[in-house]
Amino acid sequence: MITTDAKADSWAAIDLGSNSFHMVVAVQDGSSIRHIDSIRDAVRLGAGLDHRKRLLPETEARALDTLARFAERLRGVPSENIRMVGTNTLRRARGARRFMQRAAELVGCPVDIVSGREEARLIWSAVAHTLPETANHRLVIDIGGGSTELIIGKGLSPILMESLNIGCVSLMQSVFSRRKLKPSSMKEAITAAQLELQPVAKAYRDLEWQDVVGCSGTIKAAARMLAELGLTDGVIERAALHELIFDIAEAGGTEALQLESISQSRRDVIPGGLAALYGLMKILDIQTLQACNAALREGLIFDMIGASDYLDVRTQTVENLQSRFLIDTNQAARVERTAHELFDHVAKTWNLDPDADLDLLINAARLHELGMGVAHTQYHKHGAYILEHSDLLGFSLGEQNALALLVRWHRRKIDFEAFDTLPDSDRERLLKLLGLLRLAALMHRGRHDEPLDDIRLRISEGRITVSASQDWLDNHPLTAAELTAEAERLLHVNIRLKIDKS
Repeated sequence: MITTDAKADSWAAIDLGSNSFHMVVAVQDGSSIRHIDSIRDAVRLGAGLDHRKRLLPETEARALDTLARFAERLRGVPSENIRMVGTNTLRRARGARRFMQRAAELVGCPVDIVSGREEARLIWSAVAHTLPETANHRLVIDIGGGSTELIIGKGLSPILMESLNIGCVSLMQSVFSRRKLKPSSMKEAITAAQLELQPVAKAYRDLEWQDVVGCSGTIKAAARMLAELGLTDGVIERAALHELIFDIAEAGGTEALQLESISQSRRDVIPGGLAALYGLMKILDIQTLQACNAALREGLIFDMIGASDYLDVRTQTVENLQSRFLIDTNQAARVERTAHELFDHVAKTWNLDPDADLDLLINAARLHELGMGVAHTQYHKHGAYILEHSDLLGFSLGEQNALALLVRWHRRKIDFEAFDTLPDSDRERLLKLLGLLRLAALMHRGRHDEPLDDIRLRISEGRITVSASQDWLDNHPLTAAELTAEAERLLHVNIRLKIDKS
C-alpha cells in the first residue's frame, strides 16, 4: 500500500476516455516518471449518450462511481498535482455541466476538456519522454474509444497532428450495432475507417517516417492477442493482424478464440478497434508497428512536471496567432502592461488567482485584437469566433471558451447572458477580468506609447477610481468620453469606476 507521505511528492492524471477511465499516480524519476499506482475502469462513456448527445443517467452514475474509487486512491496527492481531462465523448456531449461539477467535487480538481489536437500533443509528449529519441521522424498512433490520434514528430516536438472521429466504440456503434460480426461487416468497418483517414493520408505519407509506435488499449490488446496466438512475437504485423481480425469475424466474436490476453470488457469493443487499426495500417502502408505503454495520462504528468515547457507551448500558440492574424503587438503589449498593473492592484481584494487568472488576462490582452486580421468592423466578434473554434495547443476547451468570452466582450455593450452558462464562481471571476481588460484597452484607445503618468488609479474593494487632470481629459476627449460611458457599463459587473478630475 502506498503511504500518504509517499504521495506527497507525486503527480496524478485522470483520462476520462470514451471507452475507459484511467488514473495514474507517479513520481518523478530523473528525466522520467515511475508509476506508483494505476487503475482502469471500462465506463463506456461513448456508448452512454442518448439521441440528443446527453449522458444517460446510468452512464453518469457509473462514471461517478468510478471517480469515487479513484478519489480514494488519490488521498495524499496534492490537489495542485492532479489533472483530469475529458476527450472525444465529453467534447461531443451536451449538458454535461452537472457531471463535470460532481466529478470535480469528487476528485478535487476541475475537468479540462481538451481538443483533439491538444490530446494528440499530450500523447506525443508521453511517447517522446518514454521512448529513446531517434534521428528520424516517428509516427505515433493512438486508437481510443471515440477518436484516433495521429502524430508525426521528431525529438520532443510534434510536427503534424490530427484527431479523427473514429475509434473502437464509435465503430462498434456505427457498424456492428446494425450488423452481426462477420467477414462482410468487418470489411465494412475497415472501409469506414479508411474513408475517415483518407483526407489526411497523403500528408502523413509525404513526411516519410521511419519509426511507428502505437499506444492505447486497442493497440496493446492487438499485440497481446497476436503473441498469444503465436502469429507474431508481439510486434503488430499487418498480415498477421489481417489473419487475426478475420478469424474473429469468422468465429462471430473473440469468445470463440478463448483468448486470455484480453479482458471481458475489452472483448466487447476490440473488433471495432482492430478494424480501425487495420484500415489505418493499410491506407498509410504500414507493415509493422510496436506497442508502447505510454499514453495520454503520462503526457499529462510530464506536462505538469515540466510546467515551464507547458507554458512555452501556450506562449507559442499565442505568438502563432499574433503572427498569423497580423496583430499589432505594440498595441497588445500596451494593453497587457496596463491590464497587469490593474490586476496587481485588485488581485488580493478581489480574490483572484495570481497564476491562472493573470495568465488568462494576459493572453486575452495579447489576443484582444485578433479579429482585425479578418475585418475591422465587429473585430471583437471575429476574434472570439476564431478562439472558440480553433485548436489552441496548451489550452483546454474551457480556457479557450474563457478567452473567447473576454475577447468578445472587451468592447461595446456587454451581453451578460453569454456568461450565464458558467458556474457562479467562474462567472464572477471572468466578469472581474473582463472589467480589467476593458479598462486597459480603453486607456490605450489612442494607440500611442505616451506614458500614463497623468493618470492615477486607486483601488478600494469593488471600486476603481481613475484620477486624471482636467488638462489630460481635455487633450484626450475620446478617451474621457469612453471612460464616462464605461463607468455605467461596469456597474453591471460589480465594478464601480469613478472618474476623479484632480
